[in-house]
Amino acid sequence: MIDYDAEIERVLADPPSKIGFRTLCAVIGRAADPEDLLSRCEERLKSWPEEMREAPWSRLAALNAGYTTPSWPLVRSLTLGSAPLGTRDARLPDPRIVPEVRGIRRLDLGYHSPDEMAEVIGLLDHWDALRALRCSGYWSDEVIDGLAGTATVARLESLDLERCWKSFRPVGTQPLCLRHAALSVPDLAHLMRTGRVPHLRSAEVCVPDIDQARELAQLAELAQLERLTIEFACGKNRSHPRDRYFGIVNEEDDQACEVFFAHADLTNLRALTVRGGALGQGRTGFGASGVDAIVASGVLPRLIELTLDALPLGDGPIAHVVTGLDRDRIERLTLTDLVATDGTPAALAAAGALPRLRRLDLSRNCLGPTGAQVLATGVELPALEYLDLSGRPAYSPYYSSPEVQEIGDTAAAAWATSPNATNLTHLNLAATGLGIDGLVAVLYSVRLQRLHTLDLSENPAGAWPAELRDAPLWRTVRTLNLAECGLHDDDIEALASTSAAPHLHSVSLAYNSVGSRGARALAGWALLPRLWELNLHDNIIGDDGLIGLARSGRAQRLLELDIEQDCRNSQRLNHGFSACVPPEVVEQAAFPNLDSILLGVVDEYHRSRSVAGYPIDVFEEVITADRTRPELAAFLAALDTDQLWTPSEEPEEPDGMVEFRQARMIWWMQQLHGPDYQIPDPDFRAARADNHLGCLEHAREFAAEATEWAAL
Repeated sequence: MIDYDAEIERVLADPPSKIGFRTLCAVIGRAADPEDLLSRCEERLKSWPEEMREAPWSRLAALNAGYTTPSWPLVRSLTLGSAPLGTRDARLPDPRIVPEVRGIRRLDLGYHSPDEMAEVIGLLDHWDALRALRCSGYWSDEVIDGLAGTATVARLESLDLERCWKSFRPVGTQPLCLRHAALSVPDLAHLMRTGRVPHLRSAEVCVPDIDQARELAQLAELAQLERLTIEFACGKNRSHPRDRYFGIVNEEDDQACEVFFAHADLTNLRALTVRGGALGQGRTGFGASGVDAIVASGVLPRLIELTLDALPLGDGPIAHVVTGLDRDRIERLTLTDLVATDGTPAALAAAGALPRLRRLDLSRNCLGPTGAQVLATGVELPALEYLDLSGRPAYSPYYSSPEVQEIGDTAAAAWATSPNATNLTHLNLAATGLGIDGLVAVLYSVRLQRLHTLDLSENPAGAWPAELRDAPLWRTVRTLNLAECGLHDDDIEALASTSAAPHLHSVSLAYNSVGSRGARALAGWALLPRLWELNLHDNIIGDDGLIGLARSGRAQRLLELDIEQDCRNSQRLNHGFSACVPPEVVEQAAFPNLDSILLGVVDEYHRSRSVAGYPIDVFEEVITADRTRPELAAFLAALDTDQLWTPSEEPEEPDGMVEFRQARMIWWMQQLHGPDYQIPDPDFRAARADNHLGCLEHAREFAAEATEWAAL
């Protein structure tokens, strides 16, 4: 039995988070007297950012299906474009009819067609509390004019029209309430020149040519900005190699960057983000000349936050930026996807201590063990709370591989003993070539005494040593990501032997090799009753394991059940094509706290779902049955049934035809690759170890080439 008062206090004692808010909503939904809890939570949640008070897709889908919960008055944010694979985006409710959404202040409409967007915009004037709006999609003149003509625009404090190339000019002449705007350069310039955004303090723009760079720079009103995000996308060269490469420096982007920073008045700017663009397995944008212009502008010493992302720079230009910062002032430094090698940590070390730096992100670069150790031991970072050294994650392990940033075990051990780790609350070491030694060093660190979030995903070490049972890190960790770490049932049994982790609430085991024995070990885990999240996406658990996990009745707090598998999973279940998911799994008593259920087989490459846990011909029966839990009914009702397999679609082959086609394919491939050719297993698990070694070797070679490139 859950003590609801204690659960609420547990959530509110943690930093604000979306998963924490989901937990509060679930607690209120199960309480006998939700009104008392609502009033208490409303008062305590006033200090939370509104984006953290978001209803997940599943709750909006349930609301659209006719199921409500008493916690809706606490919700302040909705995101429409977050539906799982194979499901339709949740439609926007009409607040005139659906009172649950009348308190929404932040709305992300996601991507829509012009017709859908026009319908959505027609509802906006009825969202009286709305103060932040983000829109993406296929714009038309009618849609953008419709948005500009709404009364909603006049009261918005934040407006983000991502990549909208149509002219957006709000009707009227009265000042707007906007404090943040992401608009095209001409629209932002128009609003500033006409004095309609006197409260604007944050802006985001994409500069497509040098003329717009000049137009933007000439705005005297830029001096009122405290935050600026700018992307230069002037270059037209979009051809690129198929393999990983350093990037393309566009001369047009350099020139536009020079024009803007030479003339813009950024007197009050405190946070600057400058982005290039991803291009295949590289990046494109300005280079050293653009960096020189930023440094020469004199803006860097005024900043407390700086982000450079997806630019073909290398160590030299990055070092130039680092030397331009006020080291006693900077608090957040993000240098991501810049082809940085070990020279960048060396530049940070050469410039001295960073006494106020709280956040450092060097992910998606080419650092090696030496550079990571320099950060751990050669730079004084006494205030550091957030560190990200991760590589670039794979889209899906079936269809891509991570781009590893090989920090390795020695650097992980250096950070485990570094004074710079004393105040860390967030550490991301995903796709960093970590092995068992590094894993043990991190979890047994005596320095990481405040760590809340640890990401070790995409490091397929292939083992979870039993000695980690009583590691010191269990005393503080809240979120642990072990996705695609090569863990098997023996490792899950070792993990489940840990009996004390007082703050742990989230564990991801996605893309491992957890079978039925591992599921039974999790069912008996002493920590299972405390978990809000246990991600089992794309494992190899059989029906008996799922039933064992469900019958334990110990996952009392679990918010989401994800037992989807990819179509290339060689041990996948086919519930829904010819059989149903075991009824024990979806019974209310098995997982009473759920707000989301994800079942069946998905195709992550084509972004679709072929199987959904039930045969399509019983959907209506399951959805309307009195005993069907709302989360399951909402999931099935939201599925795009056009994607689902039906028995009539099962291919019928003449006797022996399958074997004949397979033999013919093998013969052709043997002519190409030699007589020893065998059909590869489509499941990434079959070659996981070899693939990991290949990723490490590729990372070393690319880092060596990047070091030589940076030296030129």
